[in-house]
Amino acid sequence: MPSDLPRFFGFGASRATPRGVISLLNRYQRALLYVGGAVTSLVLLAATGVMLSSQVRDYVAERQAEFNARKALLHLELFVRQGSARINIFHEEGAWERRARAPQSLVDAFAAHEGRLVLPSNKDFPPMLLLGDLSAQRPADSFAQYLGLAEEVGYRSAAYTKTLTLHSSYFYAPDLRFLAVVPAPAAADLFERHGARTTEDLLQRIAPPELGDLSDPAVVARLRDSGTAVWLPPAVSPFTGETVLRLAQPGFHDGKPFVVLVNDYPLDIITAHLSNERHDEASMFVDPSGRVIAETHGPSGTEGLQARALQLSQPSLAANGATLQYRDGLFTLRAPIADADWTYLYAFSWRTIASELGLRFALYAGAMLLLIAFVWAALLLLDRKVFRPGYARSQRIVESENLNRTMVATTPSGLALLRYPSGEVLLQNQVMQACTDNARPEDPPLPQRLLRLYDDAPGAPEWLPDLELPVTLASGEVTELLVSVVRTKYQGSDVLLCNFSDITTRKNAERALESAREAAHQANHAKSAFLAMMSHEIRTPLNAIMGNLELLQRSPLSAAQNERLGAVTSSSTALLGIINDILDFSKIESDQMRLESIRFDLADTARQVIAVFTPLAQAKRLALDCVIDDALAPHHLGDPTRLRQLLMNLLSNAIKFTDTGDVLLEVYLKDDADPASPVVIGVSDTGIGMTAAQQKALFEPFTQADSSIARRFGGTGLGLALCRRLAGLMGGDIQVVSSPGKGSTFLVTLPLPAAPALPPRAPAPPATGADTAAPAAHILVVDDHPANRELVKMQLEALGYTSDQASGGLQALDLFARRRHDLIITDINMPGMDGYTLARALRAQGSRVPIVALTADVAVRERERCESAGIDTALIKPILLDTLDQTVRQLTLRDPEATPSAGARRQDIAQGTLPASVHRPLAQSLADTAAAIRAALDAGDTAALGAGLHSLRGAFALIHEAGLAADCVAMETQLRDADLPALAQAFERFEPAARAALARRAPEGAAAA
Repeated sequence: MPSDLPRFFGFGASRATPRGVISLLNRYQRALLYVGGAVTSLVLLAATGVMLSSQVRDYVAERQAEFNARKALLHLELFVRQGSARINIFHEEGAWERRARAPQSLVDAFAAHEGRLVLPSNKDFPPMLLLGDLSAQRPADSFAQYLGLAEEVGYRSAAYTKTLTLHSSYFYAPDLRFLAVVPAPAAADLFERHGARTTEDLLQRIAPPELGDLSDPAVVARLRDSGTAVWLPPAVSPFTGETVLRLAQPGFHDGKPFVVLVNDYPLDIITAHLSNERHDEASMFVDPSGRVIAETHGPSGTEGLQARALQLSQPSLAANGATLQYRDGLFTLRAPIADADWTYLYAFSWRTIASELGLRFALYAGAMLLLIAFVWAALLLLDRKVFRPGYARSQRIVESENLNRTMVATTPSGLALLRYPSGEVLLQNQVMQACTDNARPEDPPLPQRLLRLYDDAPGAPEWLPDLELPVTLASGEVTELLVSVVRTKYQGSDVLLCNFSDITTRKNAERALESAREAAHQANHAKSAFLAMMSHEIRTPLNAIMGNLELLQRSPLSAAQNERLGAVTSSSTALLGIINDILDFSKIESDQMRLESIRFDLADTARQVIAVFTPLAQAKRLALDCVIDDALAPHHLGDPTRLRQLLMNLLSNAIKFTDTGDVLLEVYLKDDADPASPVVIGVSDTGIGMTAAQQKALFEPFTQADSSIARRFGGTGLGLALCRRLAGLMGGDIQVVSSPGKGSTFLVTLPLPAAPALPPRAPAPPATGADTAAPAAHILVVDDHPANRELVKMQLEALGYTSDQASGGLQALDLFARRRHDLIITDINMPGMDGYTLARALRAQGSRVPIVALTADVAVRERERCESAGIDTALIKPILLDTLDQTVRQLTLRDPEATPSAGARRQDIAQGTLPASVHRPLAQSLADTAAAIRAALDAGDTAALGAGLHSLRGAFALIHEAGLAADCVAMETQLRDADLPALAQAFERFEPAARAALARRAPEGAAAA
């Protein structure tokens, strides 16, 4: 053990006893306590000073805010009145040239009263005085235009008198020969008061001299360019003798003034915005020369304060808002008044602040003194109740220190105290020493390795537990250590306390468990890969089986052959469904399934699925209902194919396990009030239901509720497991509520976002004659297997298309170069040049002909390889006629609804008029088969019924009458259920509909049998 270990723990020689160290520490603590009390008192005093200073700043800010508010209200007052005056002048400027003369009666009255006429007004408005100097040179008719102006302005000025507290309003001609005043004063008194004899003399005395000489071009240009009303300093009203605030604006026509409008307002519209409520404050308006034009005083005399404010305020003003300054104990706020050339000045002193905040300051100071007294009382109590008893306890702690040291030295875990950051060992027990001694010599010392485990990055925790450290021993064995590192202080130094235990046995067990888990994962992955491979391998022969079966259905067969063919076709379809489910499930488990996010109609998708299952539900006499929430968006974003697969699995199960009652499909928003709410899809039935134990294993793959389910109802037990996986891939979940004998309800919650609205589409161009009759497509089929080539050829011929066949890529290139082809259908895996290479070669030649790949591999990587090679689409085997026909039409731009040309009409029997060679035997077959079915119904011959229904279904599927074919499927279901009465009723409805369909598609001159 190192000789310089801490003396406090008794390692090595020491001149100081632990008791002496504790006594010294106690003195330091008490000194720190009282020094801390003094510092706290100073901090509280400083905090109180800061708080009082903040209160003063807040008060000054409040006064500034109030000043700005008053200034803003004043601006509003002035702006409104300026606006009204400008509107008046603007109106008259626009109407002056077209202004009609006053009525002749008014002109005659003006002349009769020798140019001194009181114009009558509405009873609610005051009258207007009209004054003009009449002479031989200026008769009454020369004032007709001004009289017309007065008649119109009279009502408007009277209205402004009420709404804008207008004191008086008058306008006059710039040549001083006409004056109109509202309200009308006594004319004689007006002339006598101002010592005038004529209107021109009167206007020379009362017209605002601040406007200047209107005959001076410079004055006229200045007033015209300003374009707004001018606020003039307060003056005595020439009509009432009261001090008023004047607003003047001339009106111009062709650049010359034709009228001057002057509005007199009471002075209190500006003095009302001057503050006068506080002690020792002053508020005033000052003109550019420093003269006070309006002022208010507080409750105490403030003449001296006003003089100081004028003397100390600076002439500079803020462009926006108020300028605040403080000088010689006085706070002043200055702001310009818009369009008035005045300054708004407000001043207050410390006495104002003291009168408002004095009580608050006293409360703060008192609270501070009480808090300081409380702090010192607490410190004294802490010394007596804590530090003195603590000193006594420390004495006892020293006595137990030796025992603690012994316990540390003998603990079974490794302990070490390392100086940070040097890594010097200050203390270690025997376990730590033994591990250090047994470590491999060439490795760094164990204390240094423990030091490296500590993370000294900023923000790292001081305690780092559960760190793992492998240590190689001298014997070559590896010991796994579980380490905890804590950073702490010891005698003023940074230290690391390291603790470790041996977890070698546990780590070996974990490694064995991880190996077992990895092996299980690989086995599960191998299982999924095997399922995908087997599904792929099965699809190739199944393609030939189902393709030939579909072609065979279009051939004339006997009733027994049709029955056997129906059984084989049904079994093949069921096998394909099982393969698809297994492949989808394996793709999900191997993380190969990718979902689309495209725009689709959720409500329409649900209705399509309901339409598929309606015949099956009717065959079992079940009510199949669908409820769609009106709050759903018109379109959503998601994968409609997988959603349709989920719905069909749930509805198929519901109908399969329900014998009586109904099945309900509901689609609605989880929260109607939130358009972004998840969508809930509910499928409810009144079937056999399930117990709680059966529900636990319901969504496990290849598992059914109990062993009797597969025997009674069939199935693989994979549908619901696939539903749960699909819901999870879509970001949702699925739940079930069920009781035995009371049916089940499955609820699927999916986050399907609403699709954004599409821009309106341009109308399609009108169809031309060439578009309405496209010739049949000529297709190049490439496959190295002759049976596959022959199958595709027969399928294309059945659909009305012609084709060439090539056994490999090189032959295909040769055929493509010698003859034009509308489409290429190629196998992917071929010897020599495969389908990918063929597609790349064609694209390299610049060919844009559509290419369709035939494959049994549905993996995502296969589709990606097709896209990168230039292949337009890939069809998954087995390939049925409808899928093949739809793909050809889509890629060759042949509209399925278009009327075929004469050449194509002989081969395409999917729609429109049937060829006579097809219609005639089909009509005869319907008549013969209908008679055979009626005879079989009377005799109860189920075999003959099945053969006849199957024959009808194949015939109408051949000519693409999907509704009639579906009716045949429903009747076949009724036959399997031995419900002959229902079958008879359904056939009675079917036969007329079938005859009508044939009659509708009969060639000209022919009729249905």
